[in-house]
Amino acid sequence: MNNPINKNGFPTPLSKPVVAPFNQNSRFATAGQFVTVVLIWSLTPLAAVWTVHEIHWAWGLFLRFSIAIPLALICLFYFRLKLIINQKSLMSYAAGALGLFGSMTFCYIGATRISSGMISIIFGTAPLWSGLIAVFILKREHFLKRQWYGLSLAIFGLALTMGIGADHIQMDMLGVGYVMLAVFLYVISMFAVAKVGADIHPIIQTTGSTLVSWLGYVCLLPFFMNEMPTQLPGLQASLAILYSAFFSSILAMIFYFHLIQKLNPTTVMLITILTPVLATFWGVFFNHEPLSSNLIMGLIFLCLGLSLYAYRNKARVL
Repeated sequence: MNNPINKNGFPTPLSKPVVAPFNQNSRFATAGQFVTVVLIWSLTPLAAVWTVHEIHWAWGLFLRFSIAIPLALICLFYFRLKLIINQKSLMSYAAGALGLFGSMTFCYIGATRISSGMISIIFGTAPLWSGLIAVFILKREHFLKRQWYGLSLAIFGLALTMGIGADHIQMDMLGVGYVMLAVFLYVISMFAVAKVGADIHPIIQTTGSTLVSWLGYVCLLPFFMNEMPTQLPGLQASLAILYSAFFSSILAMIFYFHLIQKLNPTTVMLITILTPVLATFWGVFFNHEPLSSNLIMGLIFLCLGLSLYAYRNKARVL
């Protein structure tokens, strides 16, 4: 998702979106969307790993976005929206593509080297980096003492999950670097969209950014023609691509934009805290990824740190 940052360091919608036709006053509907977003995003890194196990990352992303585009256009039609084409909107789409094309490229490259659980853990630190950029580069806000404690705990937890400080680091640090770069591009993209300030409906923004990203992958493919799939992918990779296109790119986005209107930022932040925990479980259960004591302890410290960072004010919970 590529949308502005509010004063608490969380993404906010560019304008108030029209969401799916369910009872918006129902707490059960909102809770159901919250759980759905957590489940979808916790399985998304696993889908990326399954994709690159069979298909080159560039072709996997090209297929994912090729499927996502018609789905996004269907959403525009369903919600009676139209794609805006003018200079400012194109700049906003390009800024958003930095977080789709750029971030997903390095995420999928990283997925060839590290586990899905580790990918989710690294992406879970995105709010911390957006906060650091807001404080030290943009000079927009100041951290509370509690947030500094949370930041320190989260970074310590991230270091533990990587095995830093252990006798022998088994983590592929190049893969970690790729995913960290993906997170950095994702965060920069959110600030860039906010800076453009095109005031575009979030579904239109995502559709435009998806189209720009797809064009980017079209331009990349000539460099990877020797990696072009010569046969249909297996069932696992096919399901992973379809899952990423429909659930990760479309359904979760719509639900997420609804949640950030209905809930306070602290509650939405719980998505970031819960997702790495579930993603690690899915990786162990479905992909037989190793579960070390360092990973468990690091995940605990990361979640504690994110919790401290998020609860800067008393907030009404779901």
